[in-house]
This record gives sequence, structure tokens and C-alpha cells, in this order.
Amino acid sequence: MKFLIYGGGVIGSIFAGKLYSGGNDITILARNKRFEELKKNGLKIKDVKENVIEQFNIKVIEKLEPEDVYDYILVTLKFGQGEEILPILSVNKSKNIVFFVNNPLGYDKWKAYLNERLMVGFPACGGEIKSNITEYYISKGITRSFQTTTFGEIDGTKTKRLKEIKNIFTKSGIPSTISKNMDNWQKCHIAVVTPIANAIYKHNGDIKVLASNKMDIKVMIKAAREGLCALKELGCKVEPMKLNFYFLPIPFLSLCFSKILKTKIADISMAKHSNNAKKEMFELQRAFESLIKDTKLKKEHITMLSKYINFYDS
Repeated sequence: MKFLIYGGGVIGSIFAGKLYSGGNDITILARNKRFEELKKNGLKIKDVKENVIEQFNIKVIEKLEPEDVYDYILVTLKFGQGEEILPILSVNKSKNIVFFVNNPLGYDKWKAYLNERLMVGFPACGGEIKSNITEYYISKGITRSFQTTTFGEIDGTKTKRLKEIKNIFTKSGIPSTISKNMDNWQKCHIAVVTPIANAIYKHNGDIKVLASNKMDIKVMIKAAREGLCALKELGCKVEPMKLNFYFLPIPFLSLCFSKILKTKIADISMAKHSNNAKKEMFELQRAFESLIKDTKLKKEHITMLSKYINFYDS
């Protein structure tokens, strides 16, 4: 299968390496310094659990032409960057374009450009690039109880291409699943990840300090609850259903998070991601607040935590 990974950051690098290892034809679109790094040294990825570096000589391009046709284009950009490339993608001839972009605002504009070619996904992996090596984790085993790489069609149908890409990812070592409502899924995801990020920012990016602060963990949980309840008021069902665990008794959840936040996976997936994406988290926080601003339920804990990212206002 022929893939273009549109974006050479952490997620794009993980996808490129794993899909290439799975026997697929992979091209990465990267720019500036990252393009030069990949062109000169190839793609290097390191699973933080196995501590083994893999290197791949994957094709790298700087620009997508209309006649560059791929089976799937996977867009792995940050929130705010996705809309910028819609005109480029709209004239490209590839039939399947999957956006792995945090987006609480819906896909009407995206669909206007791409029509039936548009698909939505979200990665359950993360890490950081250090000295041109992408150190990464992929959600597997028990960590999938929190999040799994997920795909969906805008209209919620279970299509042949949806099953195909889900199976390709799973066979390539990225366990994946399908959602019937990715719009709700992404809104709910942002409702829970922004309180985690803001709680980490309160402690200057140190997740281990947060893990030892029972009060702030409770505030973080309550903020996520407020966000999910606000979405319910707007008619959004909690998606995936496993996020309903946020409504379990708070003492139990606090105990769980105090243990989870001390793990290496949490440090990589939560702390490092939050600390390396502060601008994106700020933009997501603002977009989510705008989405739920007219709901009647209290948002005191969301407000309490959101001030720790508000320095981007200046």
C-alpha cells in the first residue's frame, strides 16, 4: 500500500517507521530542518520500552503535486495547521485523505474541500525527537484502556477503506479501532487532555510532582468531568464509551491517576507531549472553551486550570 505521511514530526515519524516495517511504500512530506535531517540521515525511531534504534531510508519530499497519487495521505499536523493545507489537498488526485489532527470544531470546512475523500483518525502514540531520533511509545496492552489509535468516516459508516486502513495499522504494530462518531470522539478527547496538560503546566511541566499532589489530581478529574458534561449538554455522547470512567468515584480515580502519572509512559505521552506542544494546547483550550461557553453547567475547575496556559494571551 502506498502512503504519504504529510508531516515529519513525532506522529508522522512513528507512522512512517511502523508502516514501512509493515511492508508498505512510504513517503514523508517534511520541511526545512526536518526535511534536511531525513534526507541526509534517514528516519530513525526508538521504542522507549525496547531501547532499540531502527533506521529506514524512506523517501522524503518537500511539496505535494496534484499528480502525486497515493492510496492514503495521512495528515499528521498540529491543530491550526490542517486548514492551511486544504487547498493543496483539494487539487491532489489521491482518493483517501486521513486527518490525524486535534479538532474540536467539526469538519464542515474540511469536507467542503475534500468531499468523500475525507477520513478522520487519531493516534494513540507519542514521544519526542532527540538528535534526529524519534523516541516513541505506542499504546498497547493495558494502556489501550485509556486510548487506542482510532479511525472513522465523517458520516459514521463502516466502509471498506476504513476496515482496510485499520487492519493495515494493526498489522504494522499500531493497534487500531473504529469509531462511529469521530467528531464526538475528538471533542471528548480534548475535554480530558486539556485538564491533564494544564495540571502539568501548573507544576512547571513536572508530571511526577503532579502525581504527588492529590488536590490537583482531583481538580484535573473534575475539570474533565465538567468538559464531558458540557458536551453532553450540547448533545454529544461520550465517545469512546470508556471515557465514562471519569464518572467513577473520585477517590478511586485519584488513586489510579496518582499511579499512572508516575509511569514512564505517562511522562512520554502526557508530560513531554504537553511540554512540547504548549501553543497547540493553548489553541485547543481556547477552541474548546468557545465550544462550551453557552452551556449552563459549572466550569469552575476548567477555569481554575486553564489559567496555567493563558500566558499565550500575551
